[in-house]
Amino acid sequence: MQERPNDVQTPEKKKTSTAKKSSAAATSVKKPNVKKPAGKKSDGKKTAGTKKKTGHKTSGKKSARLRAEQKAKKLRSRKRWRLVGRIVGRVALFAFVLVVAVVVGLYLVLDVFFHGPSQTAGDNMAMSLFETSAAKFVPSLYYSDEEIAELKERNKTVEIKEETDTNLIVIAPPVTEEEAVQQENDGFVDGIKVEEIKGATYHGWMMTVLDPSRVMLGVSADWFDDNVGGLRIEKLAEKYNAVAAINGGSFNDGGGQGNGGMPNGVTVTQGKVCNSHGGADLITVGFDQNNVLIVGKMTKKQAEERGIRDACSFGPALVVNGVGAETKGTSSGLNPRTAIGQRADGAVLMLVIDGRQVNSLGANIADLVEIMLSYGAVNACNLDGGSSSNIYYNGEMLNDGVAITGARRIPTAFVVR
Repeated sequence: MQERPNDVQTPEKKKTSTAKKSSAAATSVKKPNVKKPAGKKSDGKKTAGTKKKTGHKTSGKKSARLRAEQKAKKLRSRKRWRLVGRIVGRVALFAFVLVVAVVVGLYLVLDVFFHGPSQTAGDNMAMSLFETSAAKFVPSLYYSDEEIAELKERNKTVEIKEETDTNLIVIAPPVTEEEAVQQENDGFVDGIKVEEIKGATYHGWMMTVLDPSRVMLGVSADWFDDNVGGLRIEKLAEKYNAVAAINGGSFNDGGGQGNGGMPNGVTVTQGKVCNSHGGADLITVGFDQNNVLIVGKMTKKQAEERGIRDACSFGPALVVNGVGAETKGTSSGLNPRTAIGQRADGAVLMLVIDGRQVNSLGANIADLVEIMLSYGAVNACNLDGGSSSNIYYNGEMLNDGVAITGARRIPTAFVVR
């Protein structure tokens, strides 16, 4: 007998098959997408990745903010420097304009002096400037060479050509006790008297030293050199253990910036000629071995022949043999002055005048001649002046002086021991 094929279904099989299909259909129904709570293992990798991405974003924001702050800081710094630059520029411009205004104003003021209605005022100003080291060029800005020559010719001191007559000086003998008491009553202390003097345009000091043998020329060095500066007057006094001193003769002073190391003209100290360099037109003034003050032009050889013990050079001569120098016009400008003279009894006159100050404009040569004659000078000579003019006594400076830095360094000074 033949078997039935496999696809033939019996009623029981058919029923069973239908039930299986229904069950499979129910199982295949798609479940809804439910979000799983955070923290489950299935979401671990995704959460870490998110955190990492967020960290990169935060770091980038901080870096951008830092760069922005740095850029802003640089901009603020540039603005500040630009502001400082503008302020400095404006201040510099203001200072420049101010300097120009001052210079122009000064030029116009001087023009009024030089070309104003008063020739005397103009001549005084011009002659005062000619005698300075630093400003002697100024008059040439206003006058021609011919006008300057004429100006100097009408305002000058006529040179005295007469030689000193030593017989006119008779040195007084040592004083008795009674005479010493009288000297003290007259204001002398240890044979020295210092008086303040005043004139229309000046204020100064006259020192009288009764014994001329006490006065000598102090020098800053035994042999002079431009590379070795001079000494201030108080140091020169200390060097010789002196109680008093006034500045001495001429020295190299280019532009008013000299170091006081090299004197001009004949220079003699304690009988030794230590310089005869330059200054051929200068007047030599000093004491011979008999303590008589000699005034006049002389060479090194003539100084040795005349037995000069202490001397320096400047000029002009103020008084020779009791006769004052002849002056014309203003005679010179108004400036600080120093001079030395001698009376008939041998007493030495040492004069210093302040100048270039509100309370003391200075003196001219005619003033010095008048002062020396009034004090009985038989012979007298003008010494270096200007910022060099100083008088020292008993450990202190008596005059104010012109130099801001104090007394100038100088190569020579008349000192009193």
